[in-house]
Amino acid sequence: MLSPKYGLWLASTGVSPLTLSTKRLPDCVKTGCKLPPVWSSARKRRQVGHTNRFQLHGFTEVVAVSDLLGQAQVDRSMRTGMNATLKSIRTADFQVRGHDDAPCYESTLPQITSPQSSVVPTHSRPCSLSPGSPSAFKPEEKFYMVSRQTVNYSQPDAVLECLGSQWELHLPYLIKSSMLTNLYATCRKQRLPYPPPEPAGPHSRPESQPSQRKRNERKALGPLFMQLHVKDPSITKEALSFALRTLYAPDTCPEQWTEGLLAAAICLGLPPLFERCLSEMQSRIRPSTVCEFHSVASRYKEESLVKECEKWLERHLVCELSNSIYLKYLPLGLLLKTLQSPRVFTPSEYQMFRTVLYWVYLQFNIALQVLPTHSHIITFFSSWPREGAFLEQPEGLRFSILFHSLRLHGITDFSLSGSVFLNYFSPAHSVQILWALFGCGGIFPQSWLLHLFSSHYYTILKGGDMPVSNFSQQAVRFGMVIDGQESQCCSQTVGLWGLYFIMSVAKTESNTHIFSMQRLKPWDSELPSCAWQRHPVSMMAERLVRYQVLVQSQNGDQWKDFCSGPIHHEFGLNKPSCHSEVFKLSGLTLPILVTFALALPPL
Repeated sequence: MLSPKYGLWLASTGVSPLTLSTKRLPDCVKTGCKLPPVWSSARKRRQVGHTNRFQLHGFTEVVAVSDLLGQAQVDRSMRTGMNATLKSIRTADFQVRGHDDAPCYESTLPQITSPQSSVVPTHSRPCSLSPGSPSAFKPEEKFYMVSRQTVNYSQPDAVLECLGSQWELHLPYLIKSSMLTNLYATCRKQRLPYPPPEPAGPHSRPESQPSQRKRNERKALGPLFMQLHVKDPSITKEALSFALRTLYAPDTCPEQWTEGLLAAAICLGLPPLFERCLSEMQSRIRPSTVCEFHSVASRYKEESLVKECEKWLERHLVCELSNSIYLKYLPLGLLLKTLQSPRVFTPSEYQMFRTVLYWVYLQFNIALQVLPTHSHIITFFSSWPREGAFLEQPEGLRFSILFHSLRLHGITDFSLSGSVFLNYFSPAHSVQILWALFGCGGIFPQSWLLHLFSSHYYTILKGGDMPVSNFSQQAVRFGMVIDGQESQCCSQTVGLWGLYFIMSVAKTESNTHIFSMQRLKPWDSELPSCAWQRHPVSMMAERLVRYQVLVQSQNGDQWKDFCSGPIHHEFGLNKPSCHSEVFKLSGLTLPILVTFALALPPL
């Protein structure tokens, strides 16, 4: 049993009897001796935490019943200091946990506790979200995490209402935005002045002028309320949150660089953020983003980003984008411009033709998430339900301009590098595949086929003479990709109207790349027997060939183009006339895209 004097001592200290055990009682209470005096130092308060709270000295687990100030602070923290994602509040010295039967208070503005205080979830509540990864936070919460940490939880100067949320802003950071600065100045001018004081009556007590000024200043306290109406649908709440976060932390990075960020930078008048978005987009062009970035750049007339996207397509349309499902998002106009570019890279003319086929197929099957096989493409065009070719139908007329841009005369010719169907189908089935694609019920009308095959026939009869009026648009292209550090030499064997060549790229010890061509004789070991057994072979002692070497190399983040220009050379069967001129380049870095363009002018 405790001493009867325990109640007197407990009343003097203000501690609840439910919170103290016998182990914590002084010996004088247990034994019934005289109670020790309560010193004034025990009633002193000390500052704890970074919220300027005060506690009585000696009571750190609970708030004393007699500590009215401490109870008021705890109650106020329970009401206004709670965030929707927090389930408990822990300060430096004591912890207060929420209860299931306690009301859930939510403020109009998101409240974020200090990052120094640890958040300990206890149990789920209807109005709370379980803490998780940063992406689980709402856009408003992400903004307040950055802004309040930067300004050390100081009072805001303005509250911006936009997109259904309120954003607390501070004047030193608000003025970084030209639009927000103008809006702040306008709202400050439009704020209604406080009504003048009523005239003093005969019995009223006179009031001094300084006290009246202080009262007016007290009324003027509080953040300025601003409203911003955003009509651009691309500006989401997440984009607005990131744009406002950059006012406080310019180095903040978003999860993705999207159109909404660029639009938010323009809307808020943030030139540094706008330039940063353009720079980040240029460095992040890939198959999954090139179509979106080009659309954004065209919308805001940013020529630098438009050119970077177009240059990327010239280099990677055939080798990367054509092997991705994102090919279906490529606009028709942009695809046509890329096909007509003299700098577009392709391993062969057939690969370019195959890319267009896949793109047209995806326009009719836009819901596909996986690229179809080549057999599905062949079946789709060969089994067109209506009579006639695909390009003669109303659905295919708008795609005819794409097939006009292809160099069809270079598709059906022989190539050991895979520029024709022989590398995809056996020779026995090549005629059937040609008929399925080019014949009745296929892609091209019969008038196109008649002109194409007659041109091939007369070209072979004349020894390979090609009616070339525009070399950059009609030459047959063969490409190679050099991306291995160990490869010191790369070669490719191609054939054109009975002439066969080895196109080679060699690297010297001085980091110099040499590009050259060599004509092969029919009996050379580098030429497979199938070439001269099943395809025409030119036995002309000399043949005039017009060729060009285009080299594209990446130097850091920039790509550079090197072109030899059109070169005329007579290739013979024996050395040294069988070798072309040497094209040398120094300082190239991998990867390297090499394109040889060939044409046989009339003799």
